[in-house]
Amino acid sequence: MRRSQTVRVLTLALTGTVIVAGGPAIAAPDDVARWQWLNDTFWYVPNKYLLALASSPSLTAPIPVTDQTVYHIEYKAGYFWGTTAVSYMGTQASAQRAAPACLQLVGSVTPEGQVHLTFTPLPASSTAAADRSTEPTVGLGVMTRQQGEWTMENQMSTVAAGNVLLTHWAYMHQCKHGDACFSALPGVGVSIPEFLGQCIKAGP
Repeated sequence: MRRSQTVRVLTLALTGTVIVAGGPAIAAPDDVARWQWLNDTFWYVPNKYLLALASSPSLTAPIPVTDQTVYHIEYKAGYFWGTTAVSYMGTQASAQRAAPACLQLVGSVTPEGQVHLTFTPLPASSTAAADRSTEPTVGLGVMTRQQGEWTMENQMSTVAAGNVLLTHWAYMHQCKHGDACFSALPGVGVSIPEFLGQCIKAGP
């Protein structure tokens, strides 16, 4: 497939229609419309799910850390994408929180609610740590109802820095304008616009 044709196919796919070479247009399945409400939504980790584990071959046992992950996503035809900010630190009172890692998120959600996520590092901001991994991180999840609201029950493992592996699962919740989480994120203490803003500046 020539490059120009490949670009055309990818562009059409993002608008909900795919052209197969030599064939008719194929529209996105109607049943993916159930997740259309995901468009223009913010997601974060509530306080009780901040716990994650940092492990390394040099450690005899994993170390508990807190991990706040926030993303703002767009949605189309079963796929979603957006900017992600991640900040983690040790659980000791004296621990210092690092500048957030900035990632591009591209994911998919099936009509049944199975979630697949891929996080790719954005160009490092001036405050980002230089030794963070540049490898994509893949996560799995499922849309789960809790107390009448949809959550993303996600889990993933990623190389945080050097040979340190960060493992985390959480029920990620939607955060709306006016909610307490929007002005003061658990584990971080700043607003969602301020937290994500550091990564929007780091984007391409």
